[in-house]
Parts: sequence; C-alpha cells; structure tokens
Amino acid sequence: MDESGITNVHTPAKVVASKGRRQISKVTSGEKGRTVTVVCCMSAGGSFIPPMMIFPRKRMLDLLLKGSPPGTIGAASPNGWTDNTLFIQWLRHFMQHTKCSKEEPCILIMDGHQSHKSLEAIELARENGVIMVTLPPHCTHRMQPLDRTFFKSLKMNYNAACDDWMRCHPGRRISFFEMAELFHRAYAKSATHEKAVHGFECIQLTAVYCKRF
Repeated sequence: MDESGITNVHTPAKVVASKGRRQISKVTSGEKGRTVTVVCCMSAGGSFIPPMMIFPRKRMLDLLLKGSPPGTIGAASPNGWTDNTLFIQWLRHFMQHTKCSKEEPCILIMDGHQSHKSLEAIELARENGVIMVTLPPHCTHRMQPLDRTFFKSLKMNYNAACDDWMRCHPGRRISFFEMAELFHRAYAKSATHEKAVHGFECIQLTAVYCKRF
C-alpha cells in the first residue's frame, strides 16, 4: 500500500498550435489547488483493494465520494494527510477485503511513515494475521510496486480526465465534489491486472540486482 496526492488544479496537456506562435494558452482550474490523499493497495496476484480518499476538511460528507470507484472509503483530516487514526481505519478496510487471519496471513508492504507504526496498528495487525513490512528510507521509488508501475499512470490519466472536464464545463472550476468521479475515470484505466503483477516483478528484479552488488 502507498499514498499519493491528487489536486483540483491540474496541469493542462500539450497544446497543438501552428509553428511560430508566441503565445499559446490553455485553461486550468485555478492558480492554487488543494491536495486530496488517495491510499491505494494492490497485490502480486493482480487484484486491488478499493482505495481510500482523504479530504482536507473538518467533516466528511458522503457527497464527496459521488462517482468514486466502487468500495471506496472516505475520510477527512485538517491537512488532507493520513495519520494514526486514519491508517487504523484503512487497515480495517484492508482486512475486511483480504479476509486475512492468523491461519491465512497477508504480507502488507508499505513505507516507514510514522502513522503506519503506532502500537495500536501493530497490535491490530498481529491479531488479524497481517505481517507489516516497511521499506527502507529513500528506497520506495525502487522497491514500492505502486511507485514502479501504478501511480505514474494514475496521475497521467487523472490529469487527462481533468482536462476533458474543463473542456466540457467552460467557466467552472474543479471542486472537491468533482474529484472522486475524475479519480474514478483515472483509476479504472490504471488499476489493471498487468500493472499490479508487473509492479511486483520490478521489485524482484531490483532485489536481485542489489544482491549481486
């Protein structure tokens, strides 16, 4: 599992224009945006756990998840980042979908963020057969399967979805209430069996390379 951020102010795609033009422009949603954290998880077998979206606000509204991927859970925090409490909520969500137990344990690979290593989270994982493995610092870009094959595709597809939305809704800005649907469009294209399997193949190759040298 890993977290990433999506914003309501996207980067416009490339614009095709005639050669020699000095000013080329395209509409974006605004100058400064707010970031929503998305927590994603995939397995070496090619399956995905429904994501979690964390909005930067005090109260969570069900309407914020309108159009989100099926099974998505939502939460709110002052800065839109995960914390100990929200990680516990996601961990219970993970266990609900994996049906893990002490008899049939699951390995959960994640980074070493402090919110992942609270005593409550560790005890909950042990009681339910979740073996948590944290990656070394500054290594996730090489050893995190989601970073290797999934998040780059997700960001590109999300940016394209925002671009399409802006063309179809002139004069409007993307708000938190549209982000779940736009995220769903991107997630549906990126969350493929091939990307999940290949992500774990990449870290196996990385481990072999490191072992040699």
